[in-house]
Amino acid sequence: MKGKTVLLMLAVFVVFSCEKQSESAVSGPPVTGEIVNMAGSVTMGGQIVAEGDSVPDGSVIQTGVDGYCEIQFLGANVIRIFEDSIIRLSFAESTVSVDRGAVAGVLRNLGDFIRAMDDTFHINSGTVVAGIRGTSFYVRRESPDTSYFCLCNGKITLTDGKGNFTRELESTHHDSLRIRRNENAVEVSSPGMLYHGDEGMEALAASIGQRMDWTKVEGAR
Repeated sequence: MKGKTVLLMLAVFVVFSCEKQSESAVSGPPVTGEIVNMAGSVTMGGQIVAEGDSVPDGSVIQTGVDGYCEIQFLGANVIRIFEDSIIRLSFAESTVSVDRGAVAGVLRNLGDFIRAMDDTFHINSGTVVAGIRGTSFYVRRESPDTSYFCLCNGKITLTDGKGNFTRELESTHHDSLRIRRNENAVEVSSPGMLYHGDEGMEALAASIGQRMDWTKVEGAR
């Protein structure tokens, strides 16, 4: 009887240890970003920042009309926040929210980071939610009800977050949409490439040691 009790306790301990290891593997250490390039007025949580500052989970970044910044995280991932923007970063929920302004990104090393988050990194601009698995993009919130989204290279799933609109996109070279919410309906148009271009995206990729290959669709790796 005593031997059975010991075996039972040992089994419980092993199961508990495996569960804790599994939780640790899923959650991992907290993800933080780093400001690797900036100019003009940039604040984080209302405080002035400088190059080299860390960007913790849940940060709110605001740029002035003369400001921009680039934030790198997990090696080969970088986002550029353009002038006159307010962006909220949730690494824990793998989400970038565009409250105002514009953001571009080159995401090449999502892998394990998004595996525990339905395998998707999200860009939320109010009227559109983009599900990303390894992509280069540009998004601008043109107004509270209108967003411009360009899939510069890669694959994404676009939705309005309310079930009224879903579209799968795949592109080697700039496929853009304008999504406007009109009461309970969604209006979608194709305005072409606006606000950005090849040169800017290539420079953003180069900042993390990557390059844009406009001849093939990039994927997560």
